[in-house]
Amino acid sequence: MKHSEKLPDSRSEPDGTRLAFTSEWLTIAADMPFFNNTPDDWQRLDWQILRDGGIHLYWRREYLLEDTKWFASHDYDVFELACQTWQSQDDMFSDFARVLRLPDYFGRNFDALDECIADLPLTENRGAVVVLSRFDAYAAGIGSAPMQRLKNEAEVVLDMIASASRFHLLNGNRLLALVQTDDPELRFGALGGSSPQWNRREWLSAKRHSNPA
Repeated sequence: MKHSEKLPDSRSEPDGTRLAFTSEWLTIAADMPFFNNTPDDWQRLDWQILRDGGIHLYWRREYLLEDTKWFASHDYDVFELACQTWQSQDDMFSDFARVLRLPDYFGRNFDALDECIADLPLTENRGAVVVLSRFDAYAAGIGSAPMQRLKNEAEVVLDMIASASRFHLLNGNRLLALVQTDDPELRFGALGGSSPQWNRREWLSAKRHSNPA
């Protein structure tokens, strides 16, 4: 049996940039097809990001927007969180709960967030992309608080998403994260077993310091 509910419309950033693209209905249903390990698959953006662990970093917003549009046009629902607005843990948990439409029993703690992201119901034949805008502001602010295993809060959030991405992939579903930062040198250690990579256009450090053409 399938259950459907209305999702909110996409929203814009204060500067007018429109980044969030969501489907009209969230349907708890079947799996997205597996990749076939073909040259066509290797050229797909989702295949490349999942190969690298499910998370890519972005500095320039135009690259983020370009890839966000690619996902929106390739059977993905895209959910954006404005991390610079998080002034407390409660703000962060509330934003995740609102944007991802987490269940009412969500306990607003890291264990509960980990469980809910891993159990996120993905739509029939569609994947999900979580866009974390200005994640550097969170990482330098409240997200810098230390937690377990020498990680801070920001690293734990990304670690949860990376682990959930791998879990969903094992079950035939696709969950990815695009992490935008205004700090071109932002780096994280291994998350979910692998380190998040810069997107293909900004992989070289020089590409994150030169002015756009």
